[in-house]
Amino acid sequence: MSRPRAAASLLAVIGLAVLILLGLGLGPADAQAGTERITGYNVEIQVEATGSMLVTETIDYDFASNNRHGIFREIPVRTGYDDRYERIFPLKVISVTGSEGTPDEYESETAGSYKRLKIGDPDKEITGAHRYTIVYRVDAALNGFPEHDELYWNAIGTEWNVPIERAAVRVTTPSDITQVACFGGGSGSRLPCSEADGAGRIAGFSQGGLGQGEGVTVVVGFAKGAVPEPVPVLDERWSFRRAFAATPATVGISVALLAALLFGVLRLAWRTGRDRRYAGSPVDTAFATSGQEEAVRPSFGPFGAEETPVEFVPPDGLRPGQVGTLVDEAANTLDVTATIVDLAVRGYLRIDEIPKKGFFGKPDWDLTKLKEGGDLRPYERELLDGLFKGGDEVKLSALRNTFAERLKKVQEALYDDVVGQGWFVGRPDKVRLRWQVIGAIAVVLAIAVVVGLAAFTRAGLVGIPLVVGAIALLASAKRMPRRTAKGTGVLRRAEGFRRFIDESEKDRARFAEQQHLFSEYLPYAIVFGATEKWARAFAGLDGELPQPGWYGGSSHFTAAGFSSSIDGFAVTTAGTITSTPAGSGSSGFSGGGFSGGGGGGGGGGSW
Repeated sequence: MSRPRAAASLLAVIGLAVLILLGLGLGPADAQAGTERITGYNVEIQVEATGSMLVTETIDYDFASNNRHGIFREIPVRTGYDDRYERIFPLKVISVTGSEGTPDEYESETAGSYKRLKIGDPDKEITGAHRYTIVYRVDAALNGFPEHDELYWNAIGTEWNVPIERAAVRVTTPSDITQVACFGGGSGSRLPCSEADGAGRIAGFSQGGLGQGEGVTVVVGFAKGAVPEPVPVLDERWSFRRAFAATPATVGISVALLAALLFGVLRLAWRTGRDRRYAGSPVDTAFATSGQEEAVRPSFGPFGAEETPVEFVPPDGLRPGQVGTLVDEAANTLDVTATIVDLAVRGYLRIDEIPKKGFFGKPDWDLTKLKEGGDLRPYERELLDGLFKGGDEVKLSALRNTFAERLKKVQEALYDDVVGQGWFVGRPDKVRLRWQVIGAIAVVLAIAVVVGLAAFTRAGLVGIPLVVGAIALLASAKRMPRRTAKGTGVLRRAEGFRRFIDESEKDRARFAEQQHLFSEYLPYAIVFGATEKWARAFAGLDGELPQPGWYGGSSHFTAAGFSSSIDGFAVTTAGTITSTPAGSGSSGFSGGGFSGGGGGGGGGGSW
């Protein structure tokens, strides 16, 4: 194509574009109608004799054809100083005014490192050009040097999200200006401004054509003595190392406090949870022959543990559940399981083993009620009624997810029983719960103290012993239930019976004559965790031991095999009666300036 023809084609395209624009009613000016901008940004800074700065910002903001409520202005009041401190610029807003027809109500808040002013009426929208005048005072903004004092200020920050057509800054100082500098552009820019002058006590700066994210920083030095010596306001930046500083004072106080708290907790547990006993020999303690009471002696150090006399029968006809609760101060599932076996031994129910089917099958047992429990202790009657609530026969597996509430009632009755026997000062479960609550509250308060010390001081380390002491108090809750002298006496006798169960292999000849003891004492062996030892005591007597009438097994009877089956029954029962159904859960204005080592800056925009 020849050049004349190409030029003609280009002119035709341009002409067509112009016609289209004219047809749409869009001229060059109209094409820019939607662009917001600041047409003029004037800053007056007066350095007062007190060292404070009075700042007046006049902002000519053009919203163009956009419907807005007003503008927001964000001014930094906290900036980085060094690795340890942040610098604070205390700022107070004096006034905010607008031109005629410009809503100038405002809300002021501190948002992080900024003072944020939201200017305008949320119920009214405006368009076009409007003027805003913001007056505020800033303290501690000056920097002091040996030869001069200096204002280093980001007069117009780089966080404005609109372009600024013209910017002007005027600084008045209380003494003669010695030097000036001005930087314009983006954050960190070292490019000089269009104009920077200083004469006498007035300095002037100007910059044109600032784009979005560009600002102006001014530096004015003036003779010393006109203001008090500038001192920056610093706030030490929080750090873990600072909050928990290990100084001689904090370490010394922490060690002393830890020792005092641990001693106090041990003393409290010793005095509050220490059992009583009848004074005298082990026999006096067990049988209350002296009638005089005293605190239980330590079982360590020079005192040593007292020898427990062997008991060959359960003391005072105690049942297994009572023995288990007395020994460990807790009515746990093992005590309940042993009571089920004990009820079977005594003829109240029968247990029949159901062989498991297949390699992955699970064992099960049939429980059959044989007679009513009118003559039983309340906790035993509660257990028997709970097992057979739906009829006189039940599979153990059928109790899964249904027996837990009944189990609580059995345990409640068992606790009431041991207290009613006069063995404890108060119900062990309630005593433990009370001290657990006290300990938990102490832990929460101690953590709150640590957080407070770490947040506002350098003495966070001093609070750590409080947490350790509170945790120790919480852990000591299990030591707080206290036995009476009577309870300690019965405990000693129960421990003597335990010795008989544990050392039963030495007395096989006795068992050859009393085969009935195998079943009768088996529930106690369960409570003591000694079923295997108890079975070994009858080794070699399998042919002479009768098949227990209260248990139907699936294999030839031997003492070892039977004890293993009972162990399996006890473990399965404990898991079954405590199981519960699976629970279900439920779900339930922008802008910003550049520092350059000084204060001020920030930015804003419309809203």
